[in-house]
Amino acid sequence: MDNNARVKLLEFVKRLGRRLLFVPPLLVGVVLAVWIVGNRPQPELEVADETSRMLRVIEVPVVAVLPQVVGYGTATPGQTWQAVAQVDGRIVEVHKELESGSFVSKDQLLLKIDPTEYEYAVAQLEAEIEQAKAQIEELTRTEENLQASMEIERDALSVTQREMKRIEELDARNATAQSEVDAQQRSLLTQQQRLQEQSSALNLMPARKQSQQANLALKQAQLAQAQLDLKHTEIRAPFDCRLGTVTLDVGQYVGTGQSLFEAYSNDLVEVEAQAPMREVRRLIHNPTGAAVFEEISMQRVRDMFNVQAIVEMASADISARWPARFMRIRETLDPQTRSLSLVVGVDDPYKQVVPGVRPPLLQGTYCRVTLIGQARPDQVIVPRHALHDGHVHVLDDERRLRRQPVQVEFRQSEFAVIRSGLKGGETLVVSDPTPAIEGMLVEPLPDESLHERLVADARGVDANQVTASQSSQSPTTEVGGQR
Repeated sequence: MDNNARVKLLEFVKRLGRRLLFVPPLLVGVVLAVWIVGNRPQPELEVADETSRMLRVIEVPVVAVLPQVVGYGTATPGQTWQAVAQVDGRIVEVHKELESGSFVSKDQLLLKIDPTEYEYAVAQLEAEIEQAKAQIEELTRTEENLQASMEIERDALSVTQREMKRIEELDARNATAQSEVDAQQRSLLTQQQRLQEQSSALNLMPARKQSQQANLALKQAQLAQAQLDLKHTEIRAPFDCRLGTVTLDVGQYVGTGQSLFEAYSNDLVEVEAQAPMREVRRLIHNPTGAAVFEEISMQRVRDMFNVQAIVEMASADISARWPARFMRIRETLDPQTRSLSLVVGVDDPYKQVVPGVRPPLLQGTYCRVTLIGQARPDQVIVPRHALHDGHVHVLDDERRLRRQPVQVEFRQSEFAVIRSGLKGGETLVVSDPTPAIEGMLVEPLPDESLHERLVADARGVDANQVTASQSSQSPTTEVGGQR
């Protein structure tokens, strides 16, 4: 090896030795770091406190629910009378109150048509009837006379026959002339003829009397019609009523069949309210599902529903209500809304007027009708807004949120009646728990006000006050306030 190569080798070894001086400390440092990491104490884990959400809750009530159905309709008179002229003639008299909107009493004379022509007809027929009666009496006497005459003619015929027999005996002994025999024969024939005429006349008497009696019956029928026409010249109120539009006056001519005016009864106003069939069903409680109609009658329909009713003026400006009674159900469904029409009646609406408080229930008034069924005891109810697509949220014993499936019997007002899923007494969440996390901790805030309103609504406290007052209050006393 030459000197240059030796020198280069020495320099390389020196540089390598200087670099390797860093290796032992590095290894020592790595070993030390691993030991420190492996033997240091583990940090203690701190568990954070679980937060809870504050939600309003109520205890699920079990109450007697008063089923109610609300419908709307227009008031109409319970009875409408259409006055129609039944005879011709000119009006000669009208009632002083024959004006639109006037009240008139039953049997009051409202209008009179000239009766002269009809009085003449009655008088003429009465005379003809007397004449027919006289003719019948004459026929009766004639019949009696004919019967008496026939007795005489029979006696005369017997005498003539005996005389004829005597002459025939004389003629047989040639003791009489032939002319005398012929004369007696003619006398016998004449007497037989007279008896035959009397008998024929007497036989015709029943038919003649029957004809006269038929004529008498015809005249009597014509008289009855004439008297009816005469009666129809006077138009009287058939019941206590209020008049509709009237445009008649004295001197005006009216013809048979002409419509004169309308009048509406004072004692009853009907309201035909429409309500969906699914809501009307809640008024009928038939848990057994048994058939109820052995025979169909309106009384059985009323017994099946057994409801009370309240009619209220739907106007926002006037708060007025009337106790009413259920009367009937219309025969068809509304083809567009598929609703039933239920008819209720308000008795004596004018007698229930309270000046400044309750106006009369006039024809055309738009009304709100509440039908109240029989109370259903021990029903589980919840607020309608607490229902979420077939389930509700309740709290368990640890105040954690749970989802509870339920089935709804029916919904009414602001609550729903639960058929299954709840038994009552559960803690029901009535706030919106969005997001509703199953098992999350809840801080309950009891909502006593909501609970009280819910129970009062289900019991129909306001409706009960109104229906109970029907038997205790006078017709002119205002009932209840609006809910």
